[in-house]
Formats: sequence, structure tokens, C-alpha cells
Amino acid sequence: MHNRSFVRGAFILTIANVIDRAIGFVFRIILSNLLGSEGTGIYQIALPIYFVSITFITSGITAVTSRFVSEERAKRNRKNIFSIMEVSFFIVILMGIVISSVIFFNAKYISDNLLHEPRAYLSILVFTPVLIIVSSSSIFKGFFQGLINMIPASVSEIVEQIVRVSLTLYLFSILTDIKLEYAAVIAVLGIAAGEVTSFFMYIFYYRRELCYIKEEIPDEGETWDKLDIAKTIIKTSFPITISRMIVNILDLFESLIIPSRLIKSGLTHKEAISEFGKLSGMAYPLAYMPAVITMSLSVTVLPAVSEAASLKKWDTVRLRINQAIGYTTMIAIPAIILFLTLHDEIATLLYPNSPGVGALVKIIAAGSIFAYLESIVTSILNGLGMQNMVLKNSVIWTVISVIAMYVLIPIPSLRLFGYIYGFIFADILVFILNFRELVKVTGLTVDYNNWFFKPLTSALIMSIADTIMYFNLISVIANKWIVMFITVSSGLALYLLISYIIKLPYLSDLNKLIFSRSK
Repeated sequence: MHNRSFVRGAFILTIANVIDRAIGFVFRIILSNLLGSEGTGIYQIALPIYFVSITFITSGITAVTSRFVSEERAKRNRKNIFSIMEVSFFIVILMGIVISSVIFFNAKYISDNLLHEPRAYLSILVFTPVLIIVSSSSIFKGFFQGLINMIPASVSEIVEQIVRVSLTLYLFSILTDIKLEYAAVIAVLGIAAGEVTSFFMYIFYYRRELCYIKEEIPDEGETWDKLDIAKTIIKTSFPITISRMIVNILDLFESLIIPSRLIKSGLTHKEAISEFGKLSGMAYPLAYMPAVITMSLSVTVLPAVSEAASLKKWDTVRLRINQAIGYTTMIAIPAIILFLTLHDEIATLLYPNSPGVGALVKIIAAGSIFAYLESIVTSILNGLGMQNMVLKNSVIWTVISVIAMYVLIPIPSLRLFGYIYGFIFADILVFILNFRELVKVTGLTVDYNNWFFKPLTSALIMSIADTIMYFNLISVIANKWIVMFITVSSGLALYLLISYIIKLPYLSDLNKLIFSRSK
């Protein structure tokens, strides 16, 4: 239990996320082909209601639980850790019951009048009861994050994904030739089963963690009154909740606005739903694959920074920020360059029946580095208690994105590309605003060489090699999957080799950092 360092935690969670996302990514491809672009559109239209609800109930309180548990762990106060858990559970379960009831009894109105897609009604009914389970799981997640123990979340996510995929594929195998709305329900049932399984996994790990807490965290310091805990949690979590809800609200706006604005541009309803399915169900997951890393780092950097800041260890704060940003760019930049180089080839291989996905992937990937960095910076600022400023900038981001969605999509020459340009501009602006504040508060020095120039140099060399290799191999090997595997694997090996030669510190120090006892 002593090996609970920030980088080690991020590494464990990243490995789990890679496995989880690999399973999920393959499953998404299979599911998209099973549902088709129209069925995928129905599924993606219903999901934002689910994700907005989860975010409203859990996102702020999960982050705050993680932060406060981390701080009390640093202060070695066991009693307050358990008090934080009790209060957090009470709040989220109460909210879960209220929100799920409201949605369940208004599902018909939501599908018909808000989503303008009656076929989403059954999907909404199925996922609504699961909100209470997900709410409870989120507190366990925040608890383990605060203790920098990423194993429970890692194992739970993988098991959840396996259950989801297995049940969904099984149901599709026995229920053939069904209507699209029922096919979408099957996909949602898989999500529900996975979440329930994950909840029981968290309970199992929580009971084991109690031994660690009782043995290694004494009762020192003042006792925190539960009413004060509740007030502090609500006050602190509210701006974080709104900030994170904004992302999911934008997803909801996408499902509400994009199809209708595409129709305004001259497409039929069926064509609009199909195009929306390509964007949300195919292009987004592919272009944002490096988010596996940024999500892991965002989760672990918040309690790590919060713990160091509570002890006034500002050198440690800057070190952890440097590590988080460095590891993010080391992973994200080669992935972005790969998508810019072989976007059509990758998209056609994965989605052979959905032309046009590659063009969307190329533009999204080009601006995605700002989204990854913004995710890291936002988490750090939340860990430093600057959630109000994050909220303000998140509102700016949403306004710009919605304007782009509403104004640019109806233009026939732009359509979805106009919206993509708009939210990339919003990502750039908000990243600059938040990063400027981070530098001001922490005294962080921007490491242009190691954050950007070295990984970009290695990635560009990789890109040249990938291009030459792919188009030479494709002329002699008929199987495109084999060609792509050889190309990507060889390119990755070359990227790592060049990065090692030019002494990219995050690569050479990775093994030492992962297995160090305290960083």
C-alpha cells in the first residue's frame, strides 16, 4: 500500500483504461455496424440524457470527495474520511432518486418534444433506474482516488466493460431482425448491466480498503462536523458539477440541435440522423482515443496536487503538473500525427459502410491537443480550489460551441465541419485562459522543448515512415488489417526509439517514476 504515488496511480489507471477502451473501441465498431448509422444516431440521441444526469448527480461530488479524502489522508485523520463518505453517500443517493424519478415519469415527453425522436423513449426508460447505482459507485470512486488507489476503479471498469459487451452481443445474437428502437434498447441494457456489476466490485474493494485505513491512518487533528462537511461539499462541488455538466449539456445540445440544423442545410431527416451518428458514434471515439491517457492523468493529478498544496509543497505541485502535461503530450502528439497522416485509411478500415468519417476524424484530431491539455489543466485547477474560475471559462466554451452549432451547421458547404471548427476554437481559447491562471498561481515554467518540440520531432519522423511503409505494403499485402497493424506498430517503435535518442525525459524516467515509493 505504500507505493501510492501519483505517476504509479496514473500508470495503473492508464493500463486499465487502455484495456477498457480497447474492448470498448472494438465493441463500438461492432455495435455501429450492427445498428447502422441511423440506429447509432437513435442510440446517441438517447445517451446524452443519461450522461447529463450522471454528471449532474456525481461529477462535482466525486471530485470533491477525492480532494477532501486526499487532504484528510495527508493530515492523518481517519474519522473525517469516514464522515466525508457518509455525507457524500447521503447526498448522491437522494439526488439519484429525485433525478431518476423525474426522468422516468417524463420519458415520453423528453423523447417526443425535446429529442424529437420517439424511438428513443424505451432507451430512456431502461437507463433511468441505473442512475441510483451509478451515483453510489461514484462515491466509492472518489474515495479510492483520494487514497490514490487506482486498482479498484481499474478492475471495476474492465469487468463492467466485459459484462456490457458480452450481454449486448448475446442479446443481438438471439434477437435478430428487430426494429432500430429495440436494437438501441439492447445497447442500453448492456450499459445498465455493466454499471450494476461495477457497483458490486466497488463494495468488494471498499471492504478490503478498510483494513488499510485502520492500520495506517490514525485519528489525528480536529473532528469535522458532518453538517459542515455537507455544506462544504455542496458549496465546493456545485461549480465543478456545472463545469462538467456543460460538456454533457453540449452533448445534449448536439443531439437536440445538430440533426435539425443539418435538415436546415438541405439533408433529409434520415440523412441528418446518419451524419450525426457518424460524428458522435464514430469520429469522436476514434479521434479522441488518446483521451485514455488524459482521463487517467486528470483523475490522479487532482488528489495528488490537492494533497501537496494542502501541505504547502509547491515544488511537488509543479513537479506533478509537469509530469501530467509531459506524459499527455508524449502520448497525444504521435496519435494526432497518425490520424492526420492516415485518417481515411483508418476510418475506412474500421467503418467500411460509413463514408466520410475519415474527413471528420482529420479535423477533430488536428485540434484535439488543446482538449487533452485543457482536461489536465482543469483538473489541476479544481484540485487547487479554483473551481469558480473553471466554471466561468467553461461557460465561455459552451457559448462559442453552441453558436457554431447553430450558425455554421446549416451552411451547406460547412455543415458538421463548421461546428468542429467552432469547438476547436473554443478549446484553444479556454485552454489559454485556464493555463495562464495556472502559471500565475503555481509559478509553473512552460517546458516547450520537452512538452512539444521533442515529441513533435519524433512524431513527424514516425509519420514519414508510416506513409512510406503503408503505401508500399498495401501494394503487396491484400489484408488491410495486417498492413495497418504493421504500419502502426513499426511507427510506434520508431517514435519511442527517436524519443529515447533525443532524451525525452518522460520516456526515460517512466520506469523509475512508476515504481518509486514517493513522488
